[in-house]
Parts: sequence; structure tokens; C-alpha cells
Amino acid sequence: MILRAVMMATATMSLAACGGNYDVMGARSLPNRGDEFHRALQTDYADLAASEKSEADWADTKEFLARARRAATGETFGPEAINHRDIPGHASKSISDARERLVAVLNDGVRSSMPVMAAMAQSGFDCWMQEQEEDRQPEDIAACRSTFNTALRALEAANPAPAAQTTPASPMLDQFQIYFDFDSASLNSAAQAVVTQISEVHDKYNPATMLVIGHTDSAGSRKYNMILSQSRAETVYNALAEEGIDQSEMQVEAYGEERPRTSRPDGTREQDNRRVDVIFKK
Repeated sequence: MILRAVMMATATMSLAACGGNYDVMGARSLPNRGDEFHRALQTDYADLAASEKSEADWADTKEFLARARRAATGETFGPEAINHRDIPGHASKSISDARERLVAVLNDGVRSSMPVMAAMAQSGFDCWMQEQEEDRQPEDIAACRSTFNTALRALEAANPAPAAQTTPASPMLDQFQIYFDFDSASLNSAAQAVVTQISEVHDKYNPATMLVIGHTDSAGSRKYNMILSQSRAETVYNALAEEGIDQSEMQVEAYGEERPRTSRPDGTREQDNRRVDVIFKK
């Protein structure tokens, strides 16, 4: 009886500690003293903590909660250092290269101009690091890596390295819009007709580069819309490739709801913003 009582008391104390020391809701609801980047980062890290808490991974829950709380204070800090995690050898180069690219683009200007994507890139990288260290859930590793890569590509596309700016931008020759149904990345008949038109005009202009840029309206979360805009751009990219356009000519970018053609209140469905822009350049 005494042993059972001790065991029950120990279990009760352990559960209480988990509830008190791993308070995801508390970290999520902390008043944020920073800007939009810090608010987005606080939410992202709280989401990661909630995911790890659901798996009873208390060490990583604690780590992500600490980062959420730091973001709530308005502190600007970078992604995890490589040596913070025990990354397996087969993934070390890709992780190191990814962090180098992220640090190169993640500056105060980017945090201010693209706060949601900047936060998504940083938290996505830390998620990838955490899952890669465990190296036992390939689907989770792929999901974190995909989130990171989607955000990083958007940041790099909008903020090219200085070396890439030494050549003056080429003038635009022509531009097309391909519109999508709500919450869809599939081409309807009207969109397919525009793809065919683009292919025909391509043969006339023979551009050196084609920008394929995905967008969404503001219905849904910013993170979801970023992924949806990437899917739409990739759909058009694949459709143009099927029309015979060389894939090396096309450059895919995605901006989610960040660059609407028509301004609307947040959370509004707007056909004009559910689009992919295709731009020819010499």
C-alpha cells in the first residue's frame, strides 16, 4: 500500500510538472513586445512545442517554448546553431548548406518586409534540425524541410544576392495571369487555355527566362497560403513543360497572400488574387 501511494504521488507530481513547465498555451498567449516578425515567430515556435508535447518529447517541447518566449519579448535571434544538435552524417552537408543560405538572406530588412515568410523559414529550419537529429520519422523530416524550403525560396527570390544584381534587369516583354478556383491548385478549362496561349506566344518571343509566380487571396492562414501559392506555381510550371517549353527557361517563385492585385480585408476570398503570373524576359 505504501509503495502504491508513493508511485501514485510521483505520477501526480510528474503530470503537474508537465502542465506547469510545458505550458504551450501560456507561451502562445504571451503579449508580444516585438513586431510582426516576432509575433509570427512566437506562434510558429509554440506550434512546434505543441507538436513535440503531443509526442511526450519534453526536451524539445522545452526548447521550442523557450524560443517562443524569447520571440514574445521582441528579441531577434537566429536559427539554431549546427552544433546544437547531433545531426547524422548523411544529412550534415544539406543542413549546413541550408543554414548558410538562410543566414545570408535573413536580415532586418527581410524580417520587416516579409515577416511571416522570414519566421516560417527560421522555425522551419529549427524543426528540420530537430527531426533530423532524431532521424526516425522521415515524413516529419520531409514536412519540416518542405516548409523551410518553400519559405527560403520566397525570401531568396525577393531578395537576390548582391552578385545577382550586377546585371541590369531585363525589360518585360509580356505578362499573363492564370486564375485558380478557391483553395485549388488545379487548372480549370480557362486556365488551361491561357497555358496554351502562353506556349504560342513563347514561340514568337523566345524569351531567355520565364518567371512563374504563385499567389493566393487572404482566406486561410498565411502559412497555408504560402504553400498553396507554391503548388499553383508548380502546376503551371509543369503544364508549360508539357507544352514543350524547356524547364531550364522557367523560374518558379511564390508569395502567398503577400502581393495581392486587389486589396481586400484579411480572410477575404478574391478571385483576382488567386493567380499565377507568367512573365517573359529577354
